[in-house]
Amino acid sequence: MRQIAILALLVIVFVASCSNAIAIDTIEEESPKMVISQEKFDHARAFRFNFLLVFEGEEIIANSALVEFAIHPRSEYFDPSINDLIFVHSEADAIGFPNNVLVAWPRAYDHHDFYTRLIDGLHWAVNRDSECLLADFTAPERDIVTLEEFGLSYPLSIADLVDNWEKVNALWNALSRSERSMLG
Repeated sequence: MRQIAILALLVIVFVASCSNAIAIDTIEEESPKMVISQEKFDHARAFRFNFLLVFEGEEIIANSALVEFAIHPRSEYFDPSINDLIFVHSEADAIGFPNNVLVAWPRAYDHHDFYTRLIDGLHWAVNRDSECLLADFTAPERDIVTLEEFGLSYPLSIADLVDNWEKVNALWNALSRSERSMLG
């Protein structure tokens, strides 16, 4: 009798775990996925790009926090029709794209301030040798990096943030977290 009870309990646990797995799979299949590349969106956010977003038929110039509501699947404002993110050089270049395209560009008002400091900071970070890196107590040790290893050349420019975003993003991610917070 005891063996039958244990066997029945095992069958119940097995059936319950199978139905739970099916329920989880169903929920994952039914929940929408973020369509825009997370890496590309994170680049635009890290470098403080503006976005042109079409929301309820209106063109809106927005920052990354507002755009995240439209592209994040768990948001009540999620718009699954937005399926591409394109980088351009200026607000004027952002005009004329279809409504399903999110367009981003470096902010014009801080070109001479934020972006100059950011690019100078990137140059400073890649010029640090192992002695400088060891003396920096705020950052964990990282490998020495060069612009060339990322396919970039000196001097970096604001245009590189758009035209070579993948290379700049790889360089950015090679820096320590404390370096990125100092620069961005």
